[in-house]
Amino acid sequence: MAIISCPSCSEQVSDKAKQCPHCDLSLTEQSLEQTESSKRVERIKSIQSIQFQTMLALFLSIAGFIFYYLDDPIGDPQMQQWVAMGAIILGLMWYLINRIRIAYLTKKYKNER
Repeated sequence: MAIISCPSCSEQVSDKAKQCPHCDLSLTEQSLEQTESSKRVERIKSIQSIQFQTMLALFLSIAGFIFYYLDDPIGDPQMQQWVAMGAIILGLMWYLINRIRIAYLTKKYKNER
């Protein structure tokens, strides 16, 4: 008995199971074409999720720049600069990490073909 991942929900399932206990997908009636299609959909969903996180990281960086160059400081100007610089650095690092993740996943999916 081997453990495989469900083509629909990617959870671990026994290869002897007729139905996925997590998403109730029938594992015996799927053709190779349906399996490949569901894998493709999961790949697209994972890359779209990372792209959404990349957009959030860019917005965080832009908000940090705006907050840093705000003419009328709110409260302590020194604290405002520290918070803004932290947002800029955090956003840019998050952006770079997500771009590396996307490149890695794209390369991984191309190698699986």
